[in-house]
Amino acid sequence: MKKIIFFLFVFFISFNFIYSQSLPGKEIRNREIEWTDFSGKIDQTSPWDAVTNWTTLYSFAAPNFEGDKARVTITVRLFLKSDSWTKPNKQTPRLLEHERGHFNIGRICADEIESTINTMSFDRNNYHKQIDEVYWKIIEKYKEINAQYERETDHYKNIEQQKKWNKKLNSLLK
Repeated sequence: MKKIIFFLFVFFISFNFIYSQSLPGKEIRNREIEWTDFSGKIDQTSPWDAVTNWTTLYSFAAPNFEGDKARVTITVRLFLKSDSWTKPNKQTPRLLEHERGHFNIGRICADEIESTINTMSFDRNNYHKQIDEVYWKIIEKYKEINAQYERETDHYKNIEQQKKWNKKLNSLLK
């Protein structure tokens, strides 16, 4: 009995350690990012004043099966990646507004992943693969939106485009 208890104790400690080590950054979902959230190593040679990288992870419990179909309730976690950084002497309100735009694209992406997958039915025998395909299709869409945002705002230098994007992104946030 003591061996079983010891094994379970070691298993749970190991699982918690491995799980906590695998998180890709700071989890933030329902708030604006702040300069204090940026923790990456600063690239002093970069022409950019800040870099905002986000990523998502998703999970779902056992699906509900209805005949040959499966439905899931997915939960998406959004992270400001640990390689996001800012040059301290460049931390202006205007730059923060721009970097928030990048992260807000991630927030909108996470919302779309949840709302899309949670309203779909998948094949009972292939639901994992189909969910993953939908997930990656949405991720690719938002990678392109992020690149478009960067081009159109000219890395926050185009103030009028930045204002247009701010309005657009704020209207899309739930």
